[in-house]
Amino acid sequence: MVVGIGGAGSFGIGLEAVAGTYVAPTEFLPIRSESLNFIDEVQYTRPIMGVVDPVHAVPGPQKVEGDVEFEVLAAELAFLMHGMRVTVVKSGAGPDFKYVFTPSAAAEAPLKTLSLTIVRNNIVFGYAGCVVGGLELTVDNGVFVGTCNIVGESEGTESAPTEVFPTNVPYGADDYTIEIPTTTAVTDIDTFTWGVDDSAEAVFRLGNASQAAFVKFGERTVTLSVERDFESKADYDAFKALTAQEIRILVSKSATDQVEIFTREAIKSSYEVNLSSQGDLLRGAIEYMGKYDLASTESYLITIDAAIDITP
Repeated sequence: MVVGIGGAGSFGIGLEAVAGTYVAPTEFLPIRSESLNFIDEVQYTRPIMGVVDPVHAVPGPQKVEGDVEFEVLAAELAFLMHGMRVTVVKSGAGPDFKYVFTPSAAAEAPLKTLSLTIVRNNIVFGYAGCVVGGLELTVDNGVFVGTCNIVGESEGTESAPTEVFPTNVPYGADDYTIEIPTTTAVTDIDTFTWGVDDSAEAVFRLGNASQAAFVKFGERTVTLSVERDFESKADYDAFKALTAQEIRILVSKSATDQVEIFTREAIKSSYEVNLSSQGDLLRGAIEYMGKYDLASTESYLITIDAAIDITP
């Protein structure tokens, strides 16, 4: 065995038939980086027996945690979102399918848990019982990128996968439409970050071989931040008045290759506009909190059109 570099690795995803039971990957996601790790909270005991050192090492609660950063592709994002706290309605026919993801109040993953396969220096790590506890979507120099927070149950050594990577080109600077509020397109934004955090947490039960018994979800938080040119005080006054707005973000190459995000009732948490220096443009930095909308009965909605047939 010789040393390896990150570029030779891979990241695969599989939908588990039985929660916590590893399955081989059926989809591969081109990632930028990952920090997935197996964590054992080893308990070192210090009984009083004539010594002043730890005497025993006892296996503690074990879990999987980490983040995965990736360039967003519609099909692969739809695959990942099957491991989130959502329900999905699928429509269409091959090769063009539509997936409408609606947030759920479930305590566990409503659709599927995920098996994640990571190859590092030709050594295979198989993570089972994984969920996407949080998702962040943003723009990096025009490129649509995402980061998902993973929480899982266990890790094992698995067989080397047969890697087949997508050939789609990532979304770029000319693929964005932003409406604040919905139906009112704005063209003065150069970056945004949309995120949902479902407070995923590994849960342990006695007699479960130390590994997490399952992953639960807690309170949900939906956020959005944007930076805009400051040309009018109207939006600032809406911030002061606590005015709710529905915000639509569409990232699209075509009607069959796109991601659409609705934040149903976005409330501005902060609005900063300042004179920073002589040559700087006047910009507004705005933070939104997405709250539950009684009319639509949801805080957000994500629709993905992609050439992938996913059966949970």
